[in-house]
Order: sequence, then structure tokens, then C-alpha cells
Amino acid sequence: MIPFPEPRPVAEGGVAVFADAHLGQAEGDGDDFLAALQDVAARGFGTIVLLGDIFHYFIGSAKLETPLIRKVLSGWDELAKRGLSLRYIEGNRDFFLRGTRWARAFVAYGDTDGLLVGGRRYAFVHGDRVNTRDLPYRFWRHVSKNAGSRAALELIPGPLARRIVQKTEARLYRTNFRHKRTLPEAELRREGDRARAAGYDELLVGHFHVERLYEGDGVVTRILPAWLEERRHAEIGPDGVFRLVEETSFARAVRRPGPA
Repeated sequence: MIPFPEPRPVAEGGVAVFADAHLGQAEGDGDDFLAALQDVAARGFGTIVLLGDIFHYFIGSAKLETPLIRKVLSGWDELAKRGLSLRYIEGNRDFFLRGTRWARAFVAYGDTDGLLVGGRRYAFVHGDRVNTRDLPYRFWRHVSKNAGSRAALELIPGPLARRIVQKTEARLYRTNFRHKRTLPEAELRREGDRARAAGYDELLVGHFHVERLYEGDGVVTRILPAWLEERRHAEIGPDGVFRLVEETSFARAVRRPGPA
């Protein structure tokens, strides 16, 4: 398992956390998402944590870059220039971004993260590796997120690469749907125990597209709702207090019968 880092103190303002936007699934969702980021910045939040899967797939390759990705990256660059601290937790639909120009706006990019806010310590993880019983996904992640796969991507022509990504995404959707119908509660609590052992008070998780709260043994584990489906995000105030906020664009959320 990936260890949690030491919590980094937040310099000023609070922290806003956005999970599972899967941008590209609804008309204008990129504009709505950037407007939400600009709103929290205007209200004094100094840090934004993006909890993975912000695009439906986000791959560090010029042949897979879209106008939507370019627009959102430009928006992130502008926020970073204004002094906002952007931090990214890698999701299951994020590939080969670390150290590339696609991650240039982030002061931190990794599998886990941790912040100290108002004396309360928050850990962050996307959540796709929490369920150790999801063997098809674990195998798929192993073969898709390695140096060999990245090298192969560079050799494949753009149109073929896009077709492969689309077909792979469809298979991943079906696999994830089966394993999200029942939340892996024991594994989620175990992940919370790991965060507590690393010195944290709360663990924030994405990936599962439902809101849940687990408490016990001195740690709180929260699954955040998916921005895609609910247009809600988390805010941790300068005093360390957590709350969920519904955005003005909630009527344009993508309603789905099951998780994505």
C-alpha cells in the first residue's frame, strides 16, 4: 500500500476538495467546473485538492489531448498564477501525468496526500485501490500503468490510441460497476486505520460516487460524492471544520442509476 506523507500545514485560507468530475460527459461541464474553482478561490480558499478522475480520462500524451483538457489546464494555470495551491491525487482514469506539462499547475501530484488545517489532520486518497478483492481492476491497473504501457502509447498512431482508450474505458466501466454496487466497508475502515496510524484525524476518499461516513477507532473516513453526478464538493474551513457544499450548477449534474 502507498504510505501517507506527513501532513503539510495549509498556509492560508481553507481547503476545497473536488472528486470525480469526469469532465467531458455533459455540455459545458468544463466551464461549470472552472467556475466552481474560481468561486472557492474568490471566497478565500488558498488550497484546492483534486481527488482524481477530474476528466473522464486524463492521459499525459499530446495525441490524446482535447480542447476541453486544454481549456481546463489553462484555467488551472491562471489559478496557480494567482497564488492558489492546486494539489492532485491520481485516480484510476489518470495516466502518465507525473512530471509532465499536464501536471504543471500542481504543487503536489501523487497517490496520497495530507494537510493540516486548523489543527485537524486530513489525509487524501482516490480510493481505487482500497478494495483489494477487485482482482480484475488490480490486474488492469498493473498492466496499464507502467513504463512499458507508456512507451507503447508513444508508438501508436493517434486515431488508434483513441479507439483503444475508448474500448478500454468501456471495459473498465463494467468492471468498476460490479465492484461498486456494494461498498467494501471493511476495506474502507482498514484504509481509515492506516491513515490514523500515520497520524491523521480524517481520511477523504473519492472513486465510489456515493457519500458515506465511517467513524471509529479515532478516525473519520468520508467518501465524497462525485461532482459528475451531484455537483457538490467538500470544504474544510480555516478552523478545520468539514462541510459539503452544493453548487449553483447542481441542476446540470449527470444523473445516473449507478456509479461510473
